[in-house]
Amino acid sequence: MIENNICLLTDSYKVSHYYFYPEGTEKIYSYLESRTGAEFNKTIFYGLQYILKKYLEGVVVDEEKVKQASALIEQHIGHNVFNYNDWMYIVEKCDGKLPVEIKAVSEGTAVNVGNVLMTVENTDKHAFWLPNYLESLLLQVWYPSTVATLSAEVKKLCDFYLNVTGSSKDNLNFMLHDFGYRGSSSTESSKLGGSAHLLSFLGTDTIPALLIPYNYYNSNEIQGFSVQATEHSVMTSQGEENEFNQAINVIKQAKNGILSLVIDSYNYKNFLKNASFEGYDLNNEIMKFLNKNYENKIVFRPDSGEPISTTLDCFDIIEKGFGSYKNDAGYKLFNANIGVLWGDGLNYDKIRDILFALKTEGWAAENIIFGMGGGIHTYTTRDTQKNAFKCSAELRNGIWYDIYKKPLDTSKKSKKGRLKLIKNNSEFKTVKIDEPGEDMLKTVFKNGKLLIDDDFESIKERTRLYNLYPLDS
Repeated sequence: MIENNICLLTDSYKVSHYYFYPEGTEKIYSYLESRTGAEFNKTIFYGLQYILKKYLEGVVVDEEKVKQASALIEQHIGHNVFNYNDWMYIVEKCDGKLPVEIKAVSEGTAVNVGNVLMTVENTDKHAFWLPNYLESLLLQVWYPSTVATLSAEVKKLCDFYLNVTGSSKDNLNFMLHDFGYRGSSSTESSKLGGSAHLLSFLGTDTIPALLIPYNYYNSNEIQGFSVQATEHSVMTSQGEENEFNQAINVIKQAKNGILSLVIDSYNYKNFLKNASFEGYDLNNEIMKFLNKNYENKIVFRPDSGEPISTTLDCFDIIEKGFGSYKNDAGYKLFNANIGVLWGDGLNYDKIRDILFALKTEGWAAENIIFGMGGGIHTYTTRDTQKNAFKCSAELRNGIWYDIYKKPLDTSKKSKKGRLKLIKNNSEFKTVKIDEPGEDMLKTVFKNGKLLIDDDFESIKERTRLYNLYPLDS
């Protein structure tokens, strides 16, 4: 079996649609949008170029794939259901290249919800059924787009609290670290979602994500960074009675730079007491490490407990041991080059609540960073930003007809006709294709050829412009 067979990269029910469309159908025109009512009021579009390069670019159909698909569908659904003749037409008359045109907004662009992000239509009447056949694959752009949106919104949140607590922004690009590889649904999703996170932040432990900018977005530079860090298999190596001996061993062996220590193997309060207060061997080793190089830093990571109360408790113990001082805005910073990392069970709301609690207790936001795994990679769904792919126009016998749905649930009402995306002042607006205004949707793919081959740095810059905007709330 050929695994990457475009004839089979669809939902089962779509295979029969070619004989259900009205007679005389020549073109089907469909679009992608984030519907109103999404969790965030703008969606950052990202990931289409990966899908196009991996699955659609060049010669993707041949006789062997068509025959394999035909045999599989015959067993899966029934006899004479598979569209054998039109797929063979693509093989013979289109040289195995998909006769579709895809237009899209530039990746990294933040578009207010309720607007078209991408359109798809066939370029050959024998493939009128193809645009919505490709929906299942193309709509998967929802995932990297949603992760990109989430990470950007968290960055705006962190930036807001850095501002209100008079904090330095030197570490803003590292305030949210990607811990999500192990919790991803697959290595492919970890790569794609992890790369979407890198549009806003530089911190990641998802090494596979670093390959996407290189392989699909023309980047020659590494886009994510990490630090030395322990896990419980390291910290519990000598047992509970020798926990501090093992912590000392770790610190002695550490290289210069940042060292993150997980502290809740047994009792985080005891650990922080021994780490923070003079007279303890662990504290002595920490101070030696910090004094060895002015850039050295220790980050304490409590990995369990109620997020707000545990974080505040850690801050209190660390302050009593290492001391604190106030910045110009009157918010406290630790005396030593110490920080706290919270990385357990986070999502956008919990990060906001922790930052608010720290501010309320007089702490500068720069004292903390966050690690998020499932919150980045698996807590999002297609409904987070309410992404949908719908047909809005059909060409039959030379005449274009508007197509739309209007259910009783008006949140799922779809758009009519052929569309374009214009920019009205600072906001985007979807209008009919013949209305005035420059179309922000550009042809990125046509008849098997990739027409826009963007680079990761340009996409990051578009996302950065969005991150400069203040919080909407």
